[in-house]
Amino acid sequence: MSNYRRPLTSTLLPLLLLALTLAGCAGLERPAQESSGDWDTHRQQLINLNQWRAEGKVALRSAEGAESASLMWQQHGEETDLLLSGPIGLGATRITSDGTHLDINRGGELQRIDISSPDAIARATGWDLPLAALRHWLKGAPASDLAIQAIDLDPKQGLLLHLRQAGWDIHYQHYREFDGVSLPTRLHLKRGSTEARILIAQWQLPPDR
Repeated sequence: MSNYRRPLTSTLLPLLLLALTLAGCAGLERPAQESSGDWDTHRQQLINLNQWRAEGKVALRSAEGAESASLMWQQHGEETDLLLSGPIGLGATRITSDGTHLDINRGGELQRIDISSPDAIARATGWDLPLAALRHWLKGAPASDLAIQAIDLDPKQGLLLHLRQAGWDIHYQHYREFDGVSLPTRLHLKRGSTEARILIAQWQLPPDR
């Protein structure tokens, strides 16, 4: 196993997604509050959904530049398997995590990050990003270990429209139903000069969930 450090500009997209893995609406920010009824039912459905596969695309823009890639994300409890490939020109990147370590495998080169401490990602990459967040946000649910700073719900369907956690604004722009579960297919994440647009073409859920 060989350790390596590439320049930040060459690992911008994988590292941002890694940190989020373990990790706009106009107007005034609303105080954090949640409605009952449909949202409570839907949120519990998402909490119980801890095994899934999502396929789509992601585009990232920040002060460091802009990149895009196709993604295939598989989640099984705390275990993450994320494959990034496409026009970023760096070859396929596979990211795996057991909730304690992050492994980045690109072109046969492996980097391992111990994420047992909250600031591990920031120390290793320079990115000050939340851990254990994106796998919840991607489903359309708040991360359970982060305070909700603002939340906006669709009053008719009980779906999440806007969420703010850890200084990130997550806007949900479209949902589709997959195997009886309404899941996001288009979302926008932004904090400061960093933003990511994610399009999910297909969700696959276990039949016995």
